[in-house]
Amino acid sequence: MIHSAEHRSTLRFVLETAEGLGLLPLVLITWPVSRRWLEKWGSRPDERARSWPGDEFVARADHVCTRAIDIAAAGSDVWPWVVQFGLGRAGFYSYELFERLAGIPVKNVESVVAKLQSLSVGDAIRLHPKAPGIPVGLLEPGAHVCYGALDVSGESDSKPDPGRSWSMYILPTGPSSSRLVLRGCIEPVRQPSLTKRLSLVLDAPIDFLMEQRMLRTIRRLAVSRAGQT
Repeated sequence: MIHSAEHRSTLRFVLETAEGLGLLPLVLITWPVSRRWLEKWGSRPDERARSWPGDEFVARADHVCTRAIDIAAAGSDVWPWVVQFGLGRAGFYSYELFERLAGIPVKNVESVVAKLQSLSVGDAIRLHPKAPGIPVGLLEPGAHVCYGALDVSGESDSKPDPGRSWSMYILPTGPSSSRLVLRGCIEPVRQPSLTKRLSLVLDAPIDFLMEQRMLRTIRRLAVSRAGQT
């Protein structure tokens, strides 16, 4: 339980919920055509082409998604929000209603909480109360946090779900500006059943919907924090 933290206002919750409800059918309907653009939403060719820390967690990436946003704030104003990410921490900075409908009892935090500024490699960040946490595989304070791990057991091919990695990077672009980049890698489907394929097809547009809202929320919070310092 997080105490003395500022949460999203009721007005903002309502407005963002309305936005999400409007975007959801649009994204789902247009995904077969818009997929190539939305998978690289906001990112630059060099950001998509380069190798990033954490990419090595997925040995045979079948699908790579790179999304990014410009932020009119220094990286030092972005990092406090990035490091707080997770269930039982500051939340996911996205559409709370959708998260709750998915069974995630999240309430997004809109203030920097001192006790949530500590994160270490090996810490498990939870995304859902019924799912195991994902480990922090790489961490450079102020620069990036990568979720995932190298498979040293050699047993990854026997697992039903494909291996994944998901990372956030802060790139300084000036004294008071930066970019926040999200990178997701996923292995080929190991059990290509119809149900599994349909699940992955549905996951992709929803991932975009939630991630673009997360990027925009972190931008708003970072710019606000920069203006207060």
